[in-house]
Amino acid sequence: MASLARTGATVLKSEADPIDKPAEPTEATLKVKLEDEQFDYNSEEKKKRPVKRERDTNQATTKGGYLSVEKPKEEIRLSDDFKTEQSAQTFHPNVDGDTSHLFYWFDAKEQPYHLTVDPGSIFLFGKKLCATGPKTHYASCCVRVRNVERVLYLLPKPGSSESEVVAEINSLCRAQSIEQRKIKFVERYYTFEDTSIPRGKGIWAELRFPGKYPPLTIKSGRHIASVIGSSYSLLELFLLSKKIMGPCFLDLGKMTPASIRISHCEEEYIIDNPDAIEADTRNLSPPPLTLCSIQLHSQLDSSGSASEIIIVSMSVFRNVNLEGNLRSTADEIHTGIRPVEGGNIPIDLETFCSKKGFSGVQRFTNEVQLLRWCATKLGSIDADFLVGHNVLGFTVNTLLRRYQDLNVSNWSTIGRLDLKKFPRLHGLSTAQEKEVCVGRLVVDSYLLSREYFKSVNYKLSALADQMGIRGFAEGTSDFEPGVSVITPEVQANTQSLFKCLIQIGSCAIVSTGVVSHLDAIRLTKRLCTIAGNLWSHTLYGGRSERIEYLLLHTFYGLGFILPDKKPFENKRNREDEEGDEKKKKGKYQGGMVLDPKCGLYSDYILLLDFNSLYPSLIQEFKICFTTVEQNDEEVPTLPSESLVCDACAEKGVTPPCLHKCVLPKVIKSLVDSRREVKRLMKTEKDPNNLALLEIRQKALKLTANSMYGCLGFEHSRFYAQKLAELTTQYGRDALQKTVDLIPQINPSLRVIYGDTDSVMIQTGIKNDIRSVRDLGLEIKTKVNKGYQSLEIDIDGVFRAMLLLKKKKYAALTVVDWEGEGKVIKKEVKGLDMVRRDWCPLSKKVSDAVLNRILNADGGEDILDYIVSYMKDVAEHVRIGDRYTLDDYVISKSLTKEPESYRGSTFPHASVALRMKERKEMVRVGDLIPYVICTGSDKLSEKAYHVEEMRKSSSLQIDAEWYLSSQLYPPVLRLCEHIQGFSDAQLSEAMGIVYHGNSANRTDLNDDGDANPFSHCGLFKSTETDECFPAALPLQVACTHCRRLTPINPHKRVLDYLANTGGAPQVIDLYVCASCNKSLPVDYLANCLTQTMDKFFRQFYQSGGGKSSVDALRNQFTYFRALFDVPHAPGCPPPVKRYHLELTRRCIGLLDRKLYTLQESEQPETERQEPVDPLQASSDGFYKRIANLYVNLGNLF
Repeated sequence: MASLARTGATVLKSEADPIDKPAEPTEATLKVKLEDEQFDYNSEEKKKRPVKRERDTNQATTKGGYLSVEKPKEEIRLSDDFKTEQSAQTFHPNVDGDTSHLFYWFDAKEQPYHLTVDPGSIFLFGKKLCATGPKTHYASCCVRVRNVERVLYLLPKPGSSESEVVAEINSLCRAQSIEQRKIKFVERYYTFEDTSIPRGKGIWAELRFPGKYPPLTIKSGRHIASVIGSSYSLLELFLLSKKIMGPCFLDLGKMTPASIRISHCEEEYIIDNPDAIEADTRNLSPPPLTLCSIQLHSQLDSSGSASEIIIVSMSVFRNVNLEGNLRSTADEIHTGIRPVEGGNIPIDLETFCSKKGFSGVQRFTNEVQLLRWCATKLGSIDADFLVGHNVLGFTVNTLLRRYQDLNVSNWSTIGRLDLKKFPRLHGLSTAQEKEVCVGRLVVDSYLLSREYFKSVNYKLSALADQMGIRGFAEGTSDFEPGVSVITPEVQANTQSLFKCLIQIGSCAIVSTGVVSHLDAIRLTKRLCTIAGNLWSHTLYGGRSERIEYLLLHTFYGLGFILPDKKPFENKRNREDEEGDEKKKKGKYQGGMVLDPKCGLYSDYILLLDFNSLYPSLIQEFKICFTTVEQNDEEVPTLPSESLVCDACAEKGVTPPCLHKCVLPKVIKSLVDSRREVKRLMKTEKDPNNLALLEIRQKALKLTANSMYGCLGFEHSRFYAQKLAELTTQYGRDALQKTVDLIPQINPSLRVIYGDTDSVMIQTGIKNDIRSVRDLGLEIKTKVNKGYQSLEIDIDGVFRAMLLLKKKKYAALTVVDWEGEGKVIKKEVKGLDMVRRDWCPLSKKVSDAVLNRILNADGGEDILDYIVSYMKDVAEHVRIGDRYTLDDYVISKSLTKEPESYRGSTFPHASVALRMKERKEMVRVGDLIPYVICTGSDKLSEKAYHVEEMRKSSSLQIDAEWYLSSQLYPPVLRLCEHIQGFSDAQLSEAMGIVYHGNSANRTDLNDDGDANPFSHCGLFKSTETDECFPAALPLQVACTHCRRLTPINPHKRVLDYLANTGGAPQVIDLYVCASCNKSLPVDYLANCLTQTMDKFFRQFYQSGGGKSSVDALRNQFTYFRALFDVPHAPGCPPPVKRYHLELTRRCIGLLDRKLYTLQESEQPETERQEPVDPLQASSDGFYKRIANLYVNLGNLF
């Protein structure tokens, strides 16, 4: 990105003491985005590109011992078109009459009952139209809604009278000092997971009392069978009862100005009667809002213990139209700076900046003054949106910590509540930061880009490059805001300091540009109007909460008792309590993934995809809380009875009634609405209206597709495993029926791969796109005949395809398959080149090889090209005359503090530690760029930050490491299915050591070296089949259902951790895939022993040749890796801990009790190490084959 600093931290030097810096790479070395590359398949120029062997005469030797092709770096400067402009307020509500009671709300907070100020109240934040003489303007406003009631529902026990129930309720309320209360009996429906409550319509006692009292904590009583509602929040009850669906205008009714204020808003009112508040149903234009984008620069103090704020920049955008595009030009830019330790700010700084056109710069003598100015300025700006990149995890967190350390009194202006007590900040959690910012909508461009933009690098500079966003700083620099260190020498130089200031200010503009590119403000607002939840929570992510509120509004409106919330800790306790009573069944089976028929395909591949598979299945089979019994042990089935509840059946209502099939109806409403919006888009001509329609359809699609997720998400309020299990079962059936139907349509068709909702079909057609299209339409028609709501469609056509593994392939996609089929675009899924832990050179080389593979006609031509090309690449890597330093940079993210990494296999952690020693800012989540240099044998000691490499005259790129670890493995994987290819050819061409055993060439150690008989490579992939492709899986007959079932404990542990996030759960390690019942470990050990004996007999019968030895060792290594995972080198700690816990349980240790993850972090020496019989058996057989290989080099 031109406007931001280069990746990598550095300590800046002044203009008077410049450092030697290599220039930017030429266009020939720039990274090409694979997903954007388009070319004509028939173009001979694109098919064959000769490798240029000539040396560039302009190359120059640089520090670091390598040669690079570079051009002079462009100085950082202020953009020529930089300006600020004042926007005019032109937005007013399009309604006549009295508007004094109209209030546009966009955020809210529930005041806990234990606080002294307005306990049990709700604070609404938004905008109110106020009159100042003849003029009107929108003012920020806080409305304090008092006397909000709690609502609980109590189910009377059979045989208990109403008077007995009322008497018991009164007794319980008096015990908790609830003096004000209302009780009445109502008819309500229940249909959720508590099987002790009768489903359907029933009589419930409704208890209402003021929110200033704590909720009742009882579960049942003498005359009360069940109590629901103790976890209902006052805010959700308020939103549900008022039918408030997201940000909108409210009619407040009678309100009183607050005499004692608790907020920083311009206006503040109190409402004592919540019933007077109503949502305005008129289609009024939302008011203009104010946006403030903030960027800090902080660096460690001299002791390295605290992060001090040096510069604060705020860009203000006023009169932001919620229905229009976000402007790229700010109204105001405010910048504050104070001296670094031992430094002084030039006396002419403000004058110099103003002459350059960058006004609004203010100096302060120390950090306290800077922070007081920052807090005061935030209060005067009074922003409705607070924007920034990682604004929660870094900006707000850093501000709050420095406010607290320096005792800044007006710190709470960062939000709109006038808080007095500093919050307790907890590590990586941002819960307290969110609470402090209430009243201002926090728009974090980092979180939003992770949610709505696909990338491998979410740094602000990387996102700006990908999105084509420019700030007002042009050129390149070694300064990176928030990471680099400003030295006293830099701060003393006006020109150097000016460059830092404009880059920091430009970051604030770019953050806003990212938000605008994503259209995140309008999209999240539309998502809230669909779901009816808080806008602030949607901006934080909150996908599960959106679906929760949508269902809450729906079921509440139909008269259902809503399920209570299930806190995470309660779930854990419940599972521990149930551990001794009954076994917790394993996670239900997910979507079907067909075994791929790997290889290179040069004919057309047809891709068919079910449209919104799971939402469509829910509609197709009417899967709902109201239709499926959830108390069965086995997989539930759909009911056969009429879809009419008893109450509606008496009225003669036709099925389905209002109280049945609620979930399918909600999804149908979303799908139908989206279909209507897309119809309107076809005729809409106005660009702004078209953009609004696009946002509407995208919001509807996101909501509908997230509906299934809430059923299978264990911590969701509407979690229903039986419904999710039933949905995936029908999904597998639909995919299997499609696979079975395809050869019936045309015997020449061959399904080569399928995953959950899609199938790939080899057509055998090479040059006729029309025939492929007609074939796809024929399959589509015949498949869709069997369904009403579910439909399959042509998702794409591949001109050529390289299928390597499950979820790993590359293909040439025919973009215009509905037309002539001439426009081709390359698509890459799951391959090494799309991951960020490979250097750019590895990706470029892989891309060149892949292009040749996909575009070549003859296999011999492919092999000749690859051998020649890789030989040429290896030659120039060793010479160092073609590739720049940036081509060798590897970037890895810190998942924890660098001090927490153990061992020598984490080079990025070692680099991060050295950065901290230089007082550079390093945070969890940061991408650490590094290169591997010659020297030590330990990888962590060979890793250096890019800037360390630039400044050193002695460091040299380790060419052999890059060839063997970064180039050889990915190219090897690309070529393994090409006929006639062998890894010996590749290693010989590259001049690296050949490791042999092509059957196991995907099994690599941490340094990238091939190691065919070590199972440490198991953790390079989540699939053991990928690590040992030639090994046969272990299958045994189930002792219960007698069906063959695969045994793969490693996959079971990884699936569990992926689905639950690591929350402890009592499950069995060895279960049948068909009936889900536990298998005896002794029985499995016996089966494994018999299986390995069988392999031994086959080996001796074969004569014991080298290929037989390789196959046997590969098979036994696979078994060892399968059962000895905790002892494998590089095993991730969560996997190791969970394997050990489940092994303890399987072999009867600990009385089948499962330790929590925290408990399992105790040193293993304090606890008994389990010995799994299967692990012992596999290890014993593995040792027996140790003498099958003899290293002759050790004999002579």
